[in-house]
Amino acid sequence: MATKDQAFGYLVDIVRSIEVSPGRDRLAATTSMHDLLVVDQPISSLPIEMLRVSAPGSLSPAPAGSVVIEHFSHSGRNDRVERPVVEAVPLFWRFVLEKFGIEGAPVNEAGR
Repeated sequence: MATKDQAFGYLVDIVRSIEVSPGRDRLAATTSMHDLLVVDQPISSLPIEMLRVSAPGSLSPAPAGSVVIEHFSHSGRNDRVERPVVEAVPLFWRFVLEKFGIEGAPVNEAGR
């Protein structure tokens, strides 16, 4: 479904960048009804740190043309950044590096 709807294009781009990343085995992901949820592996016991990339239709949506990526920390020091969708992949990998210490693929190496 997501690959057929342009509004979800940035989510597809993020997932594809994960698939080709050398750090892909260090991440686990799922989707809620609305969002992409990513944690580092191995998955620890609760509470866990999590990244959420808001999708169109999210309960916490970004304005049209923007992406919102949030880091939920067990300490309560959560981060939320909103940027244009063209920055979604580099923003995602910035969060992955800062929050999980995992190097990702630069945009030009992630199939774009």
